[in-house]
Amino acid sequence: MGSIQLVYNYGVLLKPKVLLAMLALYLITYFTSTFYSGGFSYDGGLFIVGFLAVAFAVSGANALNCYIDRDIDSVMTRTSGRPLALGTISPNEALCFSGVMMMVATALSVSLGFVPFILFAEGAVSYLLLYTVVLKRRSSMNVLSTAPSVAAPAWLGWYLGGAPLYPLGILMGLLVAVWGPLHLWSLAYVYVKDYTRVGVPMIPAAVPRETAIRWILLALGLLLGSSYLLVPWAGSSLYVIGVTLVNALLTVVGVNLYRKKSNRSGWLLFKLTAPYIIVVFLLFLASQLIS
Repeated sequence: MGSIQLVYNYGVLLKPKVLLAMLALYLITYFTSTFYSGGFSYDGGLFIVGFLAVAFAVSGANALNCYIDRDIDSVMTRTSGRPLALGTISPNEALCFSGVMMMVATALSVSLGFVPFILFAEGAVSYLLLYTVVLKRRSSMNVLSTAPSVAAPAWLGWYLGGAPLYPLGILMGLLVAVWGPLHLWSLAYVYVKDYTRVGVPMIPAAVPRETAIRWILLALGLLLGSSYLLVPWAGSSLYVIGVTLVNALLTVVGVNLYRKKSNRSGWLLFKLTAPYIIVVFLLFLASQLIS
């Protein structure tokens, strides 16, 4: 195997789209926090260490998830092209690789202080232990256990940016946590046959199709409503106007899913929810900049 192909395979193991999303959450909340706390003055070294901590933590957790789930990944259509499923990386290589990444992430988080280490620990425990090991193959509400892990990069970014975590920083992380189930259930709705085949009881695979749609729309409504909780701290009306337009688009897509109940409509909801939380936070940041 060539070196370029090997690098590519390890890159796939990191789940690059997930990694980029988590890094984006860290970046946006960090800079929003710096502006919210009174200006654009930040510690460049602290920022970089935090960025690397998120990068290594998310990468290591994703690689370890691939190692733990390698048996079902090889069966599911969506994941059958991953390196462990194809055999281009051995389980032992993936385990060692993920272990090194997690050790580096631990060291970086410890160097940042007690709160960053706690955020790293709760993210790792919720994603790897509660979700991947304990609940993923046992409970239809498994994705709810991922909430602390997806919120952790946002909380870390806000904390390192200098503003107090309570109440706004906590609220932004909770908004990320609310976003997670909708995004994952939309994906599971499209690949319901995959999850049924391997016995993973995601909501769309555990209940009738109509019931699954009701759960997805409930999650959608909760997310759209929760986005307005940031309004009291928005610097201008730009946030309200922008979020309302984005929410209107997702509402139309949700109604389309309710009416057509097709995989295509579910896929559209999944693709549009992917950048949703980033767009909302960017609108909030923009409202701070022009206030």
